[in-house]
Amino acid sequence: MNKPASLRAHLAQAIPELQRNPESLLVFVEDGSLISTAQQNESFELRYRLSLVLVDFVGDANRLFLAVLRWAALHQNELLANPDRRSDIAFEVDVIDHDRADVEIRLPLTERIGVVTLPNGDDRIIPWPEPTFAVSWDQFGPVP
Repeated sequence: MNKPASLRAHLAQAIPELQRNPESLLVFVEDGSLISTAQQNESFELRYRLSLVLVDFVGDANRLFLAVLRWAALHQNELLANPDRRSDIAFEVDVIDHDRADVEIRLPLTERIGVVTLPNGDDRIIPWPEPTFAVSWDQFGPVP
């Protein structure tokens, strides 16, 4: 699985609070399914819910949410491009005090994995790139 590490790295770069305190970001892969493509090759798909938990988060939650949306636009873009999927990214906030909160963000993710058996019998396992959809921030309406 590549997406959990990719999102963690993206958030660490985008959120100054995580640069100072990277251990405050917990990442969980939950409700995973391993789906065979039932083709002649042994390629498969991983489907799971990624839960990000930011403990004692002190930053701007909107900056955090924007960073998640920007990552999703590149790595799970149907969550933004498909109107039926736009509410699939969920969150919960446990307000601790005026400055701190525990924030959980849940994203349904998929990863397609290609498998090629080489002539010598070794398997080459290749994460396939995401399909691209046209996502324009304009489709979300004007910025207030």
